[in-house]
Amino acid sequence: MIARNREFAARRAVSGVAAVGLAAGMALTLGAPSALAEEGAMIVPASGKVTGTPNGYCTSGNSHDGFDIAASVGTPVVASADGTVRQADYADSPGNRIVLDHASGWETRYLHLDSKAVSTGESVTKGQVIGTVGNTGSSTGPHLHFQIERNDSVIRDGSLLDDFTCHSTVSQGSAIGYSFPGLPGGGDVVNDFPKLREGDRGEKVELAQTLLTQAGYDTEVDGVFGEATVASLKAFQEEVGAEVDAVLGPKSWGALLTAPAAGDKLREGSSGEEVKYLQRGLNATLRIDLGIDGKLGSATLSAVKQYQESRGLAADGVVGPDTWSALKSGA
Repeated sequence: MIARNREFAARRAVSGVAAVGLAAGMALTLGAPSALAEEGAMIVPASGKVTGTPNGYCTSGNSHDGFDIAASVGTPVVASADGTVRQADYADSPGNRIVLDHASGWETRYLHLDSKAVSTGESVTKGQVIGTVGNTGSSTGPHLHFQIERNDSVIRDGSLLDDFTCHSTVSQGSAIGYSFPGLPGGGDVVNDFPKLREGDRGEKVELAQTLLTQAGYDTEVDGVFGEATVASLKAFQEEVGAEVDAVLGPKSWGALLTAPAAGDKLREGSSGEEVKYLQRGLNATLRIDLGIDGKLGSATLSAVKQYQESRGLAADGVVGPDTWSALKSGA
């Protein structure tokens, strides 16, 4: 018989220490600060004043694809993360440029350099000097154009821009407070929630068992989807109003991942643990790959609207009772 904890407040208490029960290799850490806050999956490549962002140049607001960091010619530029040099060349517009490929589809570009210290095909480590700030190509003054892309798309998420506010001064080596899924020290590849059923084994089963335990169902965390796990999952599905089929698919994953959330109203600009629960739930339910950074920026806002529209809710991007209820019930 399942020992069910019916004190809903206890779930909140458990969620604060949820990381304790997870194995180190799992693709999720609950209720604990990300390592990127201390070490950074990526770091700022050069010191100087921010004069442009992917939202536009700071003065004119004209279209722009990266961060411009104004600094003196010869200022060292370092690699923001471990990677491989895909390009180290010269072109009319970017001038001297270096393009680095990183894990999981991440890419960084360093333009208008005065000099290059690495060659195409070379492996580099985070913090390694790869060149110096210059004024080459189509440039109006000495600066580094630093561009972050993933899978050939420029990252413009507001939670990334937070570390590069217009006219602020940034320091080389400082951690960039953004989740970079798949990079060492960054977020995990966060949409890896496979469909599970009786008989399955492995770390994802162990993760599901941990989440069920944290939701108030005593479940042995042994990595084996046996009778006890089936019973716990069915009980959870019945309580939240999901289809009771003992299959852990996208909707049930979403319900489990959002179960500890208090259901606070969230909107663009909100931040904190509640946003992390939301991001995890959206990742599992929609099979997407939001960074778990606890900031409701443009990418998370878009995902919220996508979810709301797909469930027949008002697609206003505000996470209120109806949206939370849908996520928590596995809708």
